[in-house]
Amino acid sequence: MRKNRSYWLFILFVVTGVILGSLIGNFFSDTLPILNYGPEPLGLNNVEIDLNIIYFQITLLLKFNIASLIGFLLAVIIFNRL
Repeated sequence: MRKNRSYWLFILFVVTGVILGSLIGNFFSDTLPILNYGPEPLGLNNVEIDLNIIYFQITLLLKFNIASLIGFLLAVIIFNRL
């Protein structure tokens, strides 16, 4: 990366590419099922914290598929071309 580029802009490009790729993969999953292929969701599932006054239940799962990987790669390529 060049010195005058922002890392926040890079993160924005990557997150946008992954989200758009995942949405496209889910939309075209009936016609091209390979785009929606991926591992089981990764992350924290049902973490509970009970403090007697406040009760938290947190779930954070990340689901990747082929289309989100393609979106990631396209975002990196586009960012490098700017």
